[in-house]
Amino acid sequence: MVDDDESVRMALSSSLRSTSWNVIAYASANHLLDDAHRSKLNLVVADIQMPGMDGFALLESIKLWKRPIPVIFIAAYASREVLERAKRNGAAGFLSKPVDDARLLALVGEVLKK
Repeated sequence: MVDDDESVRMALSSSLRSTSWNVIAYASANHLLDDAHRSKLNLVVADIQMPGMDGFALLESIKLWKRPIPVIFIAAYASREVLERAKRNGAAGFLSKPVDDARLLALVGEVLKK
């Protein structure tokens, strides 16, 4: 879970943990990329609009990993253009903020089954 907003990060992490998923929360894309344990991740849920490296740049970095993993985007400003760019760039899913917990859990479950 990558989001610069601590309240969003904690709420979504808690929701994901409620279904017994292991969750690591990162305050920025750079924190995730600097984590020596990132190779153990199976999925990333990331905000698009973040200071520094945004979600799209994070997705491009993840695509270069030896074992790329799916990325689900969340965004407060979910314009059609942002949604289309997310799809075009290969995001595994997209949710707008405020994130509906049930939709998030269903999407994560669906993506991890593939």
